[in-house]
Amino acid sequence: MSPRRLHKTLAWVAGVVADRWAATGFLHPVMSWTAPRAAVQAPPDTALDLQGVQPPAPLLAAQGLDQTTLVRLVMIEGAPAWLAADPQRPERLALDARSGQLRPEAEERHAQALARHYANLPDTEISSAQLITAFSTDYPSVNRLLPVWEVRFDTPDGLTLYVDTGMDRLAAVTNDQRRVLLSVFQNVHTLKFLEPMEPLRLALIFALVGAVLLTTGFGAVMLLRARGRGLYRVHTVLAWIALPVTLMFTTSGLFHLVMTNNLSPEAPPAAQAFDVSALSAPPTASPDIAINHLAASGGVWRIEASGRGYYLDPALTDEGRARAFAGADEAAPVSLVTRFGGDYGFLNKRLPVWRVDGPEGAVFVDVREGLIAGAHHADAVKALEGWSFDNLHKWEFLNPLGRRNRDYATMAATGVIILTALFGVALLLRRRRAVSNP
Repeated sequence: MSPRRLHKTLAWVAGVVADRWAATGFLHPVMSWTAPRAAVQAPPDTALDLQGVQPPAPLLAAQGLDQTTLVRLVMIEGAPAWLAADPQRPERLALDARSGQLRPEAEERHAQALARHYANLPDTEISSAQLITAFSTDYPSVNRLLPVWEVRFDTPDGLTLYVDTGMDRLAAVTNDQRRVLLSVFQNVHTLKFLEPMEPLRLALIFALVGAVLLTTGFGAVMLLRARGRGLYRVHTVLAWIALPVTLMFTTSGLFHLVMTNNLSPEAPPAAQAFDVSALSAPPTASPDIAINHLAASGGVWRIEASGRGYYLDPALTDEGRARAFAGADEAAPVSLVTRFGGDYGFLNKRLPVWRVDGPEGAVFVDVREGLIAGAHHADAVKALEGWSFDNLHKWEFLNPLGRRNRDYATMAATGVIILTALFGVALLLRRRRAVSNP
């Protein structure tokens, strides 16, 4: 069968598929532009009241909690409370830090206070608040953090914030419009509705991408000797422009799918549990120091005051703990990372982190939570996939021109693909009419 014949045979499927994928790709920058933003970006900076606070170890043991990954003192409705992560359940155990009494409502109240802070809506009614323990269409896996609280405000647009009570982080912001756009994008662009049947989803995407690639390849052969006028000429000109960008989008997307599918999901960052009984007493109140962060991870207390972090044990440092978590030797280079970019992108979510360089690549450690937040191992295949997805699929090589200009360029490219496919289908329909009406 000739390339022309194969091109026309596959074009019915490839044209529809290319249109749908290109259209949702065109939609992606629009989703970014119209996404709701937090009114406040920085987490709350509240001085902790340590007056009369009891050590958490006996209080937690009395509640039957023998191990934890994080214990933290927080101010909830003006009173100090211990929040402790339970390795066996998503909810954090909340205790009154002075009386030791159980406060089952405290974590939800803290989540609502965090949402009000980030949204700058101190008086707006909250319509619902619930703990989220799994990713979904509304809260996709790109957000990384779990568990989180979903706090929905009673606003006309259904403003909703996802907050992490463990470290007072803002995980995501959405509203009714964005929920609809996310659903369309995920279900059309990545066939998310088939995730419960992951092998079928992968097989179908491979088949559809294969149809697009074959149609593009046979079309490229035809372009070398293309002639014609009118509609055919327009299709030919557009195809020359669409050819390289179609190959860029499809091959990089397929490569990304192979490396990130749900058949072998990457385990999320997790802190190591430690025995509550091994936890020493926290620092006591001091009129000279205003402590705004007090937490224990890895069985070690870490304090933040006046923008500086330190430990009860003067021999401990953030750099030393970062090396220990990364399994690096004492001479390993360590540097503080306070912005996303390069080897540590926005998808990692956690900041600040410490970068520890070793023979197998960089490891990024969050000493506040006591976990490895990300790694950039010297794996050539993974590095190539990351580069191809960033530059061939998302066109981040155009970032020096500005993100908005980059978005315009990707939209123009996807627009050309859409027009090429539409003109191609129009030619097929015209040919079919000509055959049926000689």
